[in-house]
This record gives sequence, C-alpha cells and structure tokens, in this order.
Amino acid sequence: MSRRPSHGFTLIEILVALAIAVILMVLAAPGYAVWIGDSQIRAGAETVAAGLRFAMGEAIKRNEQVEIVLDSTTKTGGWVAQLVSDGSTLQSGFFVEGADRVQVTATPAGNTKVTFNALGQVAATNADGTDPFDTVDVTVSVTGSRPLRVLVGGGRTGIKICDPAWAAPDPKGCPAP
Repeated sequence: MSRRPSHGFTLIEILVALAIAVILMVLAAPGYAVWIGDSQIRAGAETVAAGLRFAMGEAIKRNEQVEIVLDSTTKTGGWVAQLVSDGSTLQSGFFVEGADRVQVTATPAGNTKVTFNALGQVAATNADGTDPFDTVDVTVSVTGSRPLRVLVGGGRTGIKICDPAWAAPDPKGCPAP
C-alpha cells in the first residue's frame, strides 16, 4: 500500500502558530498603545499650531486683529479663528480629526484666547481684557507617551512645536520658562 502525501496542517501545527501569534501580539500591544498616543499628541499639536499660524496670517493679510479661541474639551474641542472687529468666524479646527484623545492645556491657566495684531504679533491683551496664552501643552493619558508644547510667539519668533523633555539648545527642545 502506498501512502498519499498529506496536504495542509495538523491541529498541533496550527495551535503552535496561533500561540506564537498571541505571544507576539501581547508583547507588541504596549508599544502600539504608546505609538498611537504619540501620534494623537503630534496631530493635536499640529492642529493647534495650524490654527495659530492661520490666525497670524489672516491678521497680517486683513490688516486687522484676529483672535483664536481654544476649546480644550477632549473629543469635541478645537479652535476658532475670528475677527475681533465683528466676531465673524474665519476658520475652525477640531481635535476629532486624528487627535480625539488629547488633553490640551493653555498657560497661563484658564486663558483660552490669543489676539494677533495687524503685524502678526501677539497683542499684549485680548480684546476682552484677558491676557493671551503663551504655551499650549498637548498630552494623552497613555503611560510612556511624550507630551508636546506649542509656543505662541507671533512676529519673528512665530509658532513652534517643541518637546519639553529636551534641553533648550536642541532645536526640538523647549526654552526654559
């Protein structure tokens, strides 16, 4: 009697392959969570920086004051750029677009507005008399993720995204407060 060659896998081979796949996924999951958290932070910081750059550019282009209002609500927050003269909305951006888990904190605490004058510089005070925020910290609640900071300078210093974990002389580092 001749034995026919078998086609396919045995149950033992499938179980071993499945066990190896599960072990690899368990080992990769924490790194994947950190990677997703870092991606959310980067997207949130880019969203804030884009809004600030837009408001600064519109102030210069229109030759009038433009303010940006930051809404730090997780999942539904974002920013709105509007004219100071009549309050009309020029553009808005939301954290839902790739950054729905970020926490955004403006400094000084409680300040949610920045007003750019016609030269693109940050006004000393906003139209409502409040002080403008000068930094925005973007974080996410994933252990091991790296927060980013958006610096609001206006004029020559511009808008910069930096990493608070790096020293100031490094281009990606944040200057000391």
